[in-house]
Amino acid sequence: MEFIQWVGVAAALAGVVGIYIVFYRPRQLRWGATDEEVARGMPGDEVVARPVFNATRAVTVNARPEEIWPWLVQIGFGRAGWYSYDILDNLGRHSSEEILPEHQHLEPGDLIPLGPGEASGLYVKEARPNKSMVW
Repeated sequence: MEFIQWVGVAAALAGVVGIYIVFYRPRQLRWGATDEEVARGMPGDEVVARPVFNATRAVTVNARPEEIWPWLVQIGFGRAGWYSYDILDNLGRHSSEEILPEHQHLEPGDLIPLGPGEASGLYVKEARPNKSMVW
């Protein structure tokens, strides 16, 4: 490839990255969240004073906290899954469609597995049933 072609490819790539950073990334970091949800404090904010990554994403579920908590507390790789794209997030294992009694108790210090491996995950900092969970 000639130099001028490399410049064209680099310019096109820079344009795509620029569009991503300016238009898509800000929306992705607050997907589903209202302005009020993005602005307010959340449980766990005091754990990391200056995070290197910060996103507030939200989904509205028309159910009581007592109905939602059992699904959230069992989340994780090798547990109930991620309720997402199983082929990507759970190595093809189907996310659970039922409450799993063996995963209904969560304590500070417990590991939420993100992937395979014994220490591949995030540790629970706080679990307040029907209120909040901080990893």
